Amino acid sequence: MKRLTPFFVLLSMCLVAAWGWAVVHPKTVSAYYVTNDDGKGDDGHHDHDGKDHDGKDNDGCRTDDGDHKDDGDHKDHGDDKGDDGHDRDGRGNRVGSFVVTITNYATGVNTERAVITLHRDHTMSVIDSNQGSGQFSSQLGAWKRGCTGSTGRTLEFAFGSGTITRLDYKFDPNQPKDSISGTIIATSFPLNANPLGDGGTQVGDFEFTGTRIEALPDKK
Repeated sequence: MKRLTPFFVLLSMCLVAAWGWAVVHPKTVSAYYVTNDDGKGDDGHHDHDGKDHDGKDNDGCRTDDGDHKDDGDHKDHGDDKGDDGHDRDGRGNRVGSFVVTITNYATGVNTERAVITLHRDHTMSVIDSNQGSGQFSSQLGAWKRGCTGSTGRTLEFAFGSGTITRLDYKFDPNQPKDSISGTIIATSFPLNANPLGDGGTQVGDFEFTGTRIEALPDKK
């Protein structure tokens, strides 16, 4: 019995130390049991990879490479870079600024030039060559990923008529390096109307193509 006494003393010390650690780190202990000690939820699926259990992103799109994340405040949501080193939105479109030519869909006539900027935080801004003569403001809005290409939505104010124009962008994901293209539908609303809702009057249908604006290379 005397030989066993040191063993029981050591065992008691270990139990006391474990209890003390559990008291100091209750959240860690709770997370351990919630995830069943293997990083999985109660249903046996990994729950912390930014995807649903069926292999799809949280936006409902299947991810073949298993590397896309949702649009929350994840560190890598703006760091998804392609082979060319440029940020991408996860489905082909690249974050950055692009100078584009806008063409009237009905007539095929080039109507204006613009600079479209897709920001890493999924906001979007556009300046247009016709702003001065057309008496309308720059555009501000947001963009997001989609299963068949990204979409964007901006608003601009018309100073002369006192209206709001909503511009809905659809980006083609199948573009060469440093290129961008897509379509724009412009819908006009009265100043006091909700430009994000239904209704309005469609005032334009356009296509655009453009290239990335690059900074000057470093001098060696």
